[in-house]
Amino acid sequence: MPEMVKARLIELLEFPRKRILQSMELNSCPHAGFFNTSDEQCLNCHQGMECTWMNHNDELVAVEQKSVKEIKQQLLIAVDFIDSNLTPHHLSRRNCECDNCSWLRQTQKLLAID
Repeated sequence: MPEMVKARLIELLEFPRKRILQSMELNSCPHAGFFNTSDEQCLNCHQGMECTWMNHNDELVAVEQKSVKEIKQQLLIAVDFIDSNLTPHHLSRRNCECDNCSWLRQTQKLLAID
């Protein structure tokens, strides 16, 4: 059962990857979205969280080697990102069937499993 839960958690990373990439402005990024901790421009960039998250969770990272606890932590960050980008008409999320709200419900349900 734990391997099934881990596999599902990994699948859930796909949605925030797309949303975060869609939100990023990479045209003027000298690193093409790869956060560089020694670059002053990265340290002062408003997209620092998004770049850092993507660098830890994109398709090139072997997330299957991470622990369930680590994956859950990354999903919690993604939940905060998706939730913070919802417009005010999503206040009644229990009734909303948009992709964002559906993903949030699925993810929060799976994160509650211990």
